[in-house]
Amino acid sequence: MQRDGHGVRHQLRINERTAHQRGCRVVAMYSDNGCSASKEGVARPGFDRLVEDLQRGCTADGQVVEGVVCVADDRLCRRAEDLARFFSALTSQPGRVHIDPQGVRDPYSQEGLLPAVQSLEAAETETRIRSQRLTNWHWARAAEGVSHSGPRPFGWQDDRITLHPVEAPLVEKAVVDRVGGRAVRAIAQEWCALGVTGTRGGRPNPQTVTQIMTAPRVCGYRANRGELLLVPETGDPVLGRWEPIVTPDQWQAVCATFSPGNLYMQGQRNSQTHREEGCSPSSRQRHPPVRSEAA
Repeated sequence: MQRDGHGVRHQLRINERTAHQRGCRVVAMYSDNGCSASKEGVARPGFDRLVEDLQRGCTADGQVVEGVVCVADDRLCRRAEDLARFFSALTSQPGRVHIDPQGVRDPYSQEGLLPAVQSLEAAETETRIRSQRLTNWHWARAAEGVSHSGPRPFGWQDDRITLHPVEAPLVEKAVVDRVGGRAVRAIAQEWCALGVTGTRGGRPNPQTVTQIMTAPRVCGYRANRGELLLVPETGDPVLGRWEPIVTPDQWQAVCATFSPGNLYMQGQRNSQTHREEGCSPSSRQRHPPVRSEAA
């Protein structure tokens, strides 16, 4: 559904027309504009209210509910759990109908349930394909050294390429100080005293400072989904299309000051172990395992 509400309004109009053609009267409308029906854990208050009204047998204002009209099954349910909830509530009382633009269906029969099941299977397949395409798209961009999307990284300007004149020197100094033995907590406190805030407005803390210093990005390396990306032909790290703050040697040195535990670096360490199993000794010397945890 479109977040601006146009898609929802069009669907509701189609539902009104379908109901009229079938001699039915619409007593309530339910919508969840902008809410994904395929992702687990996403709140869908409109869908939840529909299920409640079906189970109760009437709307909150006492209008009797004798069926449901929907523009398409995949607009109603895209997860097996939701489909089961809907049909359980719809058939909790006798004599109800399930209507779509193709006609009236008997929700109590196997024939009436089959189209919904088929639509669910198609929707799940579509969701998996779209998810894989998105994953591949992000990986391909990362492999080309393109910066990630989303909020700008701390230390760079909005173009994600040019160093920030204030933040970048702070990151460089933090790396040098940490390698020299300074505690991350002290660095975070210094940043707070200077009035530094993160790119989302938060105050620096040991965890965020650790993540900033140990992110491969600071030395110009590109990572994706917690793994350092390598050029397949050479085994060298993929270089990002942005200005680095420190050298690779400095990045490796600061990573070596932390013990295992940081989730992001844990993913990189697992990737490093996997790479070492099939690379030459010279490659292992060039890219030692990295570890990270806030002090």
